[in-house]
Amino acid sequence: MIAILVGTAIIAWSGVLVRFLDVGPLAGAAWRMGLAVPALALWARLVSGRRVGLAEPVAFAFPLVLAGLAFAADVGFFHIALTGTKVANASFIGNLAPILTVAGGALFFTEHPPPRVWFALALALCGSWVMAGMAAPSKLGYGDIFALCAAFSYAAYLLVIKRVRTTLDGPTATLWSAAVSAIALAIAAVLRGEILWPHSALGWTIVVLLGVVSHAMGQGLTSVAIGRVPVGLVALVILAQPPFSALLAWLVLGETMIPLQMAGGAVILAAVFLARPK
Repeated sequence: MIAILVGTAIIAWSGVLVRFLDVGPLAGAAWRMGLAVPALALWARLVSGRRVGLAEPVAFAFPLVLAGLAFAADVGFFHIALTGTKVANASFIGNLAPILTVAGGALFFTEHPPPRVWFALALALCGSWVMAGMAAPSKLGYGDIFALCAAFSYAAYLLVIKRVRTTLDGPTATLWSAAVSAIALAIAAVLRGEILWPHSALGWTIVVLLGVVSHAMGQGLTSVAIGRVPVGLVALVILAQPPFSALLAWLVLGETMIPLQMAGGAVILAAVFLARPK
């Protein structure tokens, strides 16, 4: 629980940091994944007490590649979403993933959460809809649509990592999926013709923070938690991220929230509290 709470708080900064990138959105995502790899390799070595090798990753190559591609899609879609909508909207819509994750956990991992958890999920979904302004699907902008794609991708990532974590430690699983994500995103950025290299001190600082702090620490801690608590509980705690992202966007970027958005955030936090372990 400590790992997932700390990891979620760290990841909440991602949306704000992305706004300061001086490279393309997919290029920024590639740097984010690539710079996380050395930090995760060090963490994995400290956890295992030995040098990071290829034996275990090769044995789980297929699920690790799937996890890497799923997370590449999630981060890439999320970065693009932030070019077309507010941090708060992208964060809340993108975090509909827990709804999909809990359903997938019940379907693929025979996890049967108590009724209050399903009620909390329904409450969280309602809060997310309120946060998005209760807009009809036909009125969603491209930023909102890409955020929705990110939600599907992140749900797939959580489910695959849950499977991998039955035998691999969190840092190792996150390390190799990040390596796959970095390669996939770099190729996508080149094909899209984006600016690839940061050209200012601030730009380099942002990609380092995204890679080492947001991904290596934030997602690494999330992977640790996924291996030890039910995936549904992890998904619900992650729902607390959007309100914090929205608050940070207001403090740093001046992106204000209307009362309706604040109400939606309060509903989601209530849902997280309702689903807490007894």
